[in-house]
Amino acid sequence: MQYLLRNKIGLLLISLCFSSAVIAQRDEVFQPDHDDLPYYFGMSIGFSNNYLAFNRANRFLPTNSLDPKSIIQINPINNLYYNLGLVGTLRLTKHVLLRANPTLLIVGTKNVVDFKIKSTPTVTQKLNVSSSIIHLPVALKFQSDRYNGFRHNNLMRHYLLVGGKFDFDLASNKAGKITSPTGSIVSGSYPSVLSGTDMGAELGLGLSFYLRYATISPEVKFSYGLKDLHKLSATYPLMNNLDKVTSNFVYFTIHIEN
Repeated sequence: MQYLLRNKIGLLLISLCFSSAVIAQRDEVFQPDHDDLPYYFGMSIGFSNNYLAFNRANRFLPTNSLDPKSIIQINPINNLYYNLGLVGTLRLTKHVLLRANPTLLIVGTKNVVDFKIKSTPTVTQKLNVSSSIIHLPVALKFQSDRYNGFRHNNLMRHYLLVGGKFDFDLASNKAGKITSPTGSIVSGSYPSVLSGTDMGAELGLGLSFYLRYATISPEVKFSYGLKDLHKLSATYPLMNNLDKVTSNFVYFTIHIEN
């Protein structure tokens, strides 16, 4: 009987010690000196959704066109990029920081538009191009004070990004392809139709979690192209049906910083 009582007392003491350790860990503030760092670095990984925004030109859908190859329908197609980048942050004030996040966007090839022509109005064809983008954004980061979360003190903070970007597409000079619904190539000699450089404005929201050895920040960012990427071609008139083509992105990124 006394043996069982001693075991119960021992288990109770162990439980109390474990509970105290857990409480002490919850009271611990991770990276308490992080806000005093003048700058810090990290890496980012994620994906982005890209789509073209354009206006159909006045010459689109000519009522008296007899050309069987005239375009009767054209629409943009969303494409998914995979993103890998570096991130550097410079502290300006307690709540305002300057952030650069050079990133490589990889997609391989993508279908940018689908279209139908007058001679085959029920068949949807697609314009396929290569793309590999160096994305160079710079933004002001406005962050809140740290606050408690998940029963931990000063665990997290939210932030807002406002900035701009410069993009350079390394594969913009490669010829495109016209493919059929089955994936077969209709025409493999379509010229480069989009400019390789772009500028834009960006707006983002994020949430930072200050863990013991690193800061993890999931983030969503919206990027709006400001430059007309359109290239006219008299020989291959598909894109001539459009006015002012711009490229927009939605980024979903996780930043891992020291």
